[in-house]
Amino acid sequence: MTEILNVNIAVEGELDEVVLKKLLGFIGMEVSYVYGKRGKEYLREHIQGYNQASQYGRWVILVDLNNDAQCPPPFINSWLPVRNQNLQLRIAVRAVESWLLAERDEIARFLAVSKQRIPLYPENEDKPKRILVNIARHSRNKAIRTDIVPRDGSTAIQGPGYTTRLIEFTLKCWNPERAASNAPSLRRSINSLLQWRAGKR
Repeated sequence: MTEILNVNIAVEGELDEVVLKKLLGFIGMEVSYVYGKRGKEYLREHIQGYNQASQYGRWVILVDLNNDAQCPPPFINSWLPVRNQNLQLRIAVRAVESWLLAERDEIARFLAVSKQRIPLYPENEDKPKRILVNIARHSRNKAIRTDIVPRDGSTAIQGPGYTTRLIEFTLKCWNPERAASNAPSLRRSINSLLQWRAGKR
């Protein structure tokens, strides 16, 4: 039986935590402690501290690329030009929602919409969160629409149950390996973490 590897993680928020835990569990890693969960800027302010802490244990940090850079390498260099080998900085292009949308069959079933509404390559979408909300507007399930779509007249960009619903999807339906076929940054993360776990980097 393969030994479970314990890691600490730092994430932007609650959904990112659940997605990263699911990803790491698929690879054979178990999360010891969770840090961050106060947004992207908080992670950037503390990333040098996490890098120093990785001298004493393994760390994985997950950050959304958003529109801060065209691709992950310059973004990573701007955040962490010198990285301890015990730390992995993984980037979701352009947001963690892209990784969820990448499993097209399951997300279409969960949202109760036609699969044709799900973008084939969600990482090419400029604002995947907005894409996901707009897809949910067409849901045949009223509860999905109520939870994910903002109420009429609201200035919110998402509905009151948005995070709860996507956490439910991640825990019950999302499979990182299947999703990776439509999400290159997820595939790179899986491959890198597998090599890291095996001690090859």
